Amino acid sequence: MSSFKCVPGDQLALAASALAIAIAKEIEDDDDLATLSNLFSAVGSNLALIAGQRENCPPSKCDD
Repeated sequence: MSSFKCVPGDQLALAASALAIAIAKEIEDDDDLATLSNLFSAVGSNLALIAGQRENCPPSKCDD
């Protein structure tokens, strides 16, 4: 998945918006949509945490 490094930020934002609109059109119940939103937020936060830890402590540094 290293190809994401070269995608311009505006294209990623556009893709995220398009995906959100497509999902929202399929999920009519607002409570379900809010739950899915919270799930995606939690996944994003956890991915950011993992990425940060990888940068701060790569496996080669932590194997000591």
